[in-house]
Amino acid sequence: MTSRRDFLTLGTASLGAIALSPEMMLADDLARKHALGDWLATALEHTDSAPDALADDERFWAGVRRGYGLDPKLVNLDHGWTNPTPRAAVDAIARGARDLESLPADRLPRYWDETTDTTVRAAVAAAMGVPAAEIALVRNATEALDTVLLGVPLERGDEIVCSAHDYYAMLDALDQRQARDGVVVRMVHPPVPAPSLEALVERYERAIGPRTRLVLLTHPSNITGQLLPVRRIADAAHRVGAEVVVDGAQSLGLLPDPVRSLGCDYYGASLHKWLGAPVGLGALWMQPAHVTKVWPLLPPGASATGMARFEWIGTSPEYIGPAVLPALEIQRQLGAARKLARLRYLNRYWRTRAAAALPDARFYTGDDATMGCGLCIIEVPGADSEIIQKRLRDRHAVLVQAMSGGRAPEIRGIRVTPNVYTSLRELDLFLGALTESVAATRS
Repeated sequence: MTSRRDFLTLGTASLGAIALSPEMMLADDLARKHALGDWLATALEHTDSAPDALADDERFWAGVRRGYGLDPKLVNLDHGWTNPTPRAAVDAIARGARDLESLPADRLPRYWDETTDTTVRAAVAAAMGVPAAEIALVRNATEALDTVLLGVPLERGDEIVCSAHDYYAMLDALDQRQARDGVVVRMVHPPVPAPSLEALVERYERAIGPRTRLVLLTHPSNITGQLLPVRRIADAAHRVGAEVVVDGAQSLGLLPDPVRSLGCDYYGASLHKWLGAPVGLGALWMQPAHVTKVWPLLPPGASATGMARFEWIGTSPEYIGPAVLPALEIQRQLGAARKLARLRYLNRYWRTRAAAALPDARFYTGDDATMGCGLCIIEVPGADSEIIQKRLRDRHAVLVQAMSGGRAPEIRGIRVTPNVYTSLRELDLFLGALTESVAATRS
């Protein structure tokens, strides 16, 4: 596989014999020496570390919290956009930036060759449960998924099935594909909340037909929190010869076997959400049989082979790669199952109390655990979500996300996304603030 180095060096001689800068943060150092990683290893060794046993262990999760430099002025319940990254990752970014900018002509290719293309790639692949050779390291989920949505060969009249609850950037890409190539976009409008997974399968099956060539599935939707029965929908798509691309931005890091279990053809995600890595890296996976037919977003040059065809973006801040390793080490030690159990526990905690305080509130997913993971959306009739969001921020120092407008006008809720280290006290503060804000808005 041709690496990004072939482009960074622009044909110059190999730099492999030049010694590393003393300040350069190496992969082994990042994986071993940050305090949270050491604390986690000890804590997990001396406690009942089963996922359900740890879900309500406030002392354990408070220990995890100490590895993050969080803003003390706000209660952050908007982790569905970006997760804070560990202190060790922030330190690595600062050291890496200073090191790279001291001699970029040397450091740029070395960061890629000696850490990102090897150790980082292997760690990301391990988190995804796929071989390292089957992923491309890109900048975020949008770049990963746009590579597929704009690069899969399609002809005029071919159909793409998607949902009004897919991420807006993916729908923008399909709009461009429709205008450019004359493909037909068939939009599914899922019920909110979905009465069952079977009801969701039926919606997609009705939209999939003999002209369907590609099906986009968001797992879960960022505006409803709804998990999809991806495997069953993928089976229906494959029966008519269609391929399936999964937007896993909101589940990578939370679901076990996040890629292979879905039976999809393509999968894209960011690392800055539930993997907790710094902003700047994402991952694209595809079935090996599809690699050569998909057009890259940027022409990589004739020497690029395999998934490296999708990695060329020109000069970039290569120090981001090594800096993701502390977050990936925390992910490895905690594991997706423990994180998922904790988030579901926290969501049950605030959702149960919100339902009691606001009896007319509507939740966008059912209360069965199979319907969601890290995100939960609440809508209160008569309360404008954007006004509620602003009041929570300005008067109560609580950060949430308003879900409204766009291609799904029925979505008018507040998205609440705690992280594993969110405390029950913070959720109690939010519940009091939400109740006050709703009463003030209605009056």
